[in-house]
Amino acid sequence: MKKLNKWIAGLLCMMLVITMVAGLGVMEVKADDAVTTVSSWTELKNAISKGGNIQLGNDIVAETGNSAIYVSNTVTVDLAGHTIDRGCIKATWNGNTFTVSGGDLTIKDTSAAQAGKITGGYNDNNCGGGCIYVDSGILRLESGILTGNKCEDVDANGVDRGGAVGVRSGTFIMTGGKISNNEASYGAGVIVFSSGTFIMTGGEITDNTGDAGENGAGIYVYEGPSLTIGGNAKIYGNRTADGMNSNLSVGNGESSSTIINLSTDSPLTSEAKICIRVSTYSNGKQITTSCKDLKDVFVSDNDSYEITTKDGEEGIFYTKKKSSGGSSTPSTPTSYKLRVGGVEVTSANTSGTGWSYDNQTNTLTLDGFNYEGNGSGIETSKDLNIIIKNENRIKNISSSYSDSTNGWSCGIYAFGNLTITGDGTLDVTGGTADTSHGISVLGKLEIDSQGTIIAKAQATAGTSGIYAYDGIVIKNGNITAYAAEAAYSSRGIECDGDITISGGTVVAKAEKGEISSYGLESGKKITISPNAVVTASGVTAALNKKPEGYTGEIGTTFVSNNTNPNPTPTPEPTPAPEPTPTPSEPSTTQGESTTTSTPASTSTASTQGSQQVIPTIIEGAGSSYTQGSGNTIYFRSSDSFANFQKVMVDNAELSADCYTATEGSIIITLKPEYLSTLAAGTHSISIVSANGVATADFEVQTADTTAVSPKTGDNDQAALWITLLLLSCGALTAVGIRKKVR
Repeated sequence: MKKLNKWIAGLLCMMLVITMVAGLGVMEVKADDAVTTVSSWTELKNAISKGGNIQLGNDIVAETGNSAIYVSNTVTVDLAGHTIDRGCIKATWNGNTFTVSGGDLTIKDTSAAQAGKITGGYNDNNCGGGCIYVDSGILRLESGILTGNKCEDVDANGVDRGGAVGVRSGTFIMTGGKISNNEASYGAGVIVFSSGTFIMTGGEITDNTGDAGENGAGIYVYEGPSLTIGGNAKIYGNRTADGMNSNLSVGNGESSSTIINLSTDSPLTSEAKICIRVSTYSNGKQITTSCKDLKDVFVSDNDSYEITTKDGEEGIFYTKKKSSGGSSTPSTPTSYKLRVGGVEVTSANTSGTGWSYDNQTNTLTLDGFNYEGNGSGIETSKDLNIIIKNENRIKNISSSYSDSTNGWSCGIYAFGNLTITGDGTLDVTGGTADTSHGISVLGKLEIDSQGTIIAKAQATAGTSGIYAYDGIVIKNGNITAYAAEAAYSSRGIECDGDITISGGTVVAKAEKGEISSYGLESGKKITISPNAVVTASGVTAALNKKPEGYTGEIGTTFVSNNTNPNPTPTPEPTPAPEPTPTPSEPSTTQGESTTTSTPASTSTASTQGSQQVIPTIIEGAGSSYTQGSGNTIYFRSSDSFANFQKVMVDNAELSADCYTATEGSIIITLKPEYLSTLAAGTHSISIVSANGVATADFEVQTADTTAVSPKTGDNDQAALWITLLLLSCGALTAVGIRKKVR
């Protein structure tokens, strides 16, 4: 029996040792997975020489004598919301930031705003790259901004090319981010030489400045390199020093059969915007061999040329505009990419009853225009200026899907920028297809009118009185934007960019939407000047974001200027009576304001003229995360998952890849990759849903660096296993001794 006990004791010890070794092997942290945090130019340079994942701990400014950083291995630089300032432009010394020479460099920004930037680069190399020069290897831009860089030929021995990025050979892959406000003679944004490859499937190249001429302030393609575009790539708003549009330019020596290859991995979408200029020697040049259906994505920078199609041929072409002065087919009128009252506007048809068009200034004047029909009253695929005089009325009565307007049923549709001025009246109503917009703009909308504009959306799945993608600026006028009840979302004024109201009287009203209802909805920021009177109303007045300068409660209604708290809106369609609410959905009754006792999981807030149940965080408040732990933390909102809209941390909206959202009611789990970007201290999380915002605080704690070393493994875990081994062996020995005593 004693021998049996000894065998059992020995077997237990052996099993424990095996378990311990296996556990240590599983928990080993590989050095390759570590992230190196840098806080100076020298630290950044040393980390890049070793390769791997690098994250900025704060802003970095180069000093005199610091040289460009060469990348010859695989490196990822996460700006994490910070800035790398090469300092050359301010201090007038020469030097770009990065030179990729056989390496693979990825630039990204994992911060919520993705506003980290690389700036201050200066290069007098005529191969370019004021910020980044690709000699060989791969450059990848996923997020972040390349801005304020310059390439300049100070000795006049060559040509200054590539203000931000110069690709001599190798490959530049751009899937996101922004290249803006850089300078060079050729390719102020990007220049690509004959041995280079540029693939752009996302992000923006805009607001870069070149010299006078036609030298591609945005992108300059030199001597036929490989250029591939897809996804929602945007190349627009780049100009020469004398104000000429100069976005994507192709030199005289291009050798490829087509100028642009379309990505097969990331097909071009209708959200893309490609402005292009081809050498005047390339009349009839085929821009791309496919994408005929999306030809309006491409716009010519040269007023004498246009983007066209050819019957029976796939693809689109860059062709000189036909004129009466003598062309191959002078009898064919030139299309101005504009339809008014369902009629195409051409060089042979520039006016009609109540309207006239000036192609030189892209100006459409409405003077007594009256349209009611199946389709948009005004539809354009380029920038347009509208002047309103006297009374004008547009009503789309169609309930059918429209291919030419992105499927939306609009009163006015512009695939470009739209400006409205004049002292008349414009009453616009969208149709009743799946999505109804009174005025819909895929670029930027600016209103500076002395008159009255009424934009209405009819009841459909999604409704917006006024919608614009790039931004809305209202300087003056009496504006009413009304959105009828929607099956999903109802918005009085909706914009993916900034909404800026600096003057006038604006009424933005949204009826009920099953998912959301906002008087004003901005994807970025709402700014209202004291000179403007703005009244917004909906289930929520302003997407739970207080406009700048507004300090009152944001409930169903807000008025921005107390000098006129109740401006009289233009009469609107009478909404259908709402059904009696069930106990699970507290009623919102106009004209009442009450506060009642509620369960701990919800709270009732009194707002201007209504009662609204505001969701709360019912799990996760006060959670903590330790830097480097790799753990997640989660929060639960009391609102229904069907009402979920977005997540904000420290008042900045998170991208969807920073968290997971699951039902029960709304459970938001923050991913460790995102948590690792947060500084130690207290942070706030806001779960935004249709009924309001549930907010809580959480802590990010500093890791105990004396006990944990991410480069060599988890020593705390190893110590734990060794301690358990010693205790277990001691216990087994004690058992044996006790049995001998017995």
